[in-house]
Amino acid sequence: MIMHTSLLLCRILLLGFGNIAQALLPLLASRQEWMAQELSILPLITGIGTRRHGFFIHSQGIDAPQLVQTAQPLHFFINQPHIQQVTDAQTFLHTGKAAGATLLIELTTLHPQDGQPALSHIQSALAAGMDVITANKGPIAYAQAELQYLAQQQHVQLRFESTVMDGLPLINLHQFTLQAVGMQSFRALLNTTSSLVLSMIEQGNTLEAAIAKAQAVGIAEADPWYDLDGWDAVMKTTILANNLLSGKLSPSQVKREGIRALPADAIRAAAHAGAPIRLVSTGSYKDGTIMAEVGPQHITQDDILHVGKGTTSVISLETEAMGTVTLVEHEPVVIQTAYGVLSDLITILRQK
Repeated sequence: MIMHTSLLLCRILLLGFGNIAQALLPLLASRQEWMAQELSILPLITGIGTRRHGFFIHSQGIDAPQLVQTAQPLHFFINQPHIQQVTDAQTFLHTGKAAGATLLIELTTLHPQDGQPALSHIQSALAAGMDVITANKGPIAYAQAELQYLAQQQHVQLRFESTVMDGLPLINLHQFTLQAVGMQSFRALLNTTSSLVLSMIEQGNTLEAAIAKAQAVGIAEADPWYDLDGWDAVMKTTILANNLLSGKLSPSQVKREGIRALPADAIRAAAHAGAPIRLVSTGSYKDGTIMAEVGPQHITQDDILHVGKGTTSVISLETEAMGTVTLVEHEPVVIQTAYGVLSDLITILRQK
């Protein structure tokens, strides 16, 4: 048992309790001793808020190992003594801050039209002087520059590794390792749902069965058409263009074509010919302008993206100083996304 008195406390608000949050808690619990030894910090969950179940603040906070001892951590949390229920997300943030929370982990559902209401949640947390970690692509795609400026003004951090390629350290790689590498372009398979759906159709399954499989394994958005119509990939492509290529794009500037209209026969014929169709994201400089798009492409056997079987994600970076660098994330599941959140937490705590 770790003694709380010997450690600095990091009080966390968890907003959203879907698949990522449910995977994060046991991961955080399993790393608690490591964080105590390496960082001298004990993370405590001070609040959990969900649109469905309500918004709850625990004045003392509960550590992750206590929460994951039960099969229903959310119900265990909200039935504890010292719990205060509040009416909405904004009150949740203000009440949590008053209870000592210093960090928000924002894991609510993607709304690709404008990134709301997650964008407002993040703005409020940053304005209140809280560090923020999010896996939500919408706010970062629509308002990264604004949010980062607000974070700088408040001397806090905004981190979002899990918005693209789950826990693969892509944003951190560029920020901390490939500095001044001269990034020129990227091509990528970023949407695992579309890849899984296309591969299952190739194997003779119906579109409906393929979507059900993507939902069952927990990789699809709450509305799977956000994936299949290319919106999820557009959000990710915008984030990559703005971070890897120093762009200032909004999602509306990324050309988008989904896979909804692709006939099943054409999908199977392309795979049989050795050039399966996949939803490809690209970004590059062209005549001093950053161009980005998402759309179905044939992936031939000599294409580096051809390694992306099933739900495997791939990104190939063209750089001036390092040539071509390709990163592959094999068959990711939700724990990889949860790890990206954990890695952001560790980065923030180390830099504190």
